[in-house]
Amino acid sequence: MPVVMAIDESNNAAAMVVVNYEDLPRLTKDFRRIRHFREVKRNRNRYLKEESKPKLEKAVRKYYLELRYYPKIGHYFWEDVEYYAQFGLEIIADDKLWRAVVGRFEDVQISIVKEGDIASAIEELKQKLWKAQKEKDIITQAEAERELEYYLQRKILITIADNHVNLRRRGLKH
Repeated sequence: MPVVMAIDESNNAAAMVVVNYEDLPRLTKDFRRIRHFREVKRNRNRYLKEESKPKLEKAVRKYYLELRYYPKIGHYFWEDVEYYAQFGLEIIADDKLWRAVVGRFEDVQISIVKEGDIASAIEELKQKLWKAQKEKDIITQAEAERELEYYLQRKILITIADNHVNLRRRGLKH
């Protein structure tokens, strides 16, 4: 079963989100309006506990979605990453973990995406899409829309991981 993984780090704690590739479009559609907890202006803990947590619990029941939390990035974390990488198509890694992930999986046939590259790629694709619409280039427009959708899915998945690591790190999971 092919999976897509998102790995995020916060204060030496880490979260890993593993989702079946076939469930990815439906999962990201359900989380389309997710906000990164840092985008929330007031009461971030409340957002994480009352909005993010119930949505995650519902998604775990509905899809093949595994949420893993590691209070410390150690050998258990890397064992799990290596295990899921056997079935992985892609790893979306936090900027702080990206170099370590690339170093561990340079010989493995898996796509590794850096979280920081996603936002710039989305902006480029929006510009490409706007230009294609302006020029009425249907083929380029369709291609840009497909690619943009996939980058948005990546962004949503890494946001889920980011919110999960902060939810657990702040002790709000209980």
